[in-house]
Amino acid sequence: MAGLIVRADAGFEALLGGVLILAGATGALAANDFPHPVGQPLIVAAGAALLGVAVYLWRADESALRVLAIGNAVTACLAVAWLALASGFSPTGAALVGATVGVLASLAFAQAVARHLTGRAAA
Repeated sequence: MAGLIVRADAGFEALLGGVLILAGATGALAANDFPHPVGQPLIVAAGAALLGVAVYLWRADESALRVLAIGNAVTACLAVAWLALASGFSPTGAALVGATVGVLASLAFAQAVARHLTGRAAA
């Protein structure tokens, strides 16, 4: 189960990365969708970085669960703060960030539970 959750995280990172690259390159997501200084180059670069993260995670095993759970939870919290404190989101940009928060929080929870269960089985 733990390995599947790590792979699910990799799949989400790849999907989000692909969406950001494609939407940024075509202009479907642009500077007017996010607060300054986010623009098309940064959107595409973030997507490319996420593809790198996806490759790394695809090769990771369940020993990465603790770090992934913490990383996803922290990233979700930072994204919520960004949504709450920054102005300049379009409805599309806010929806994308909000959906990402939901997935990251769900992954963090699943990873924490899987780590707990994996730790119990090993004890």
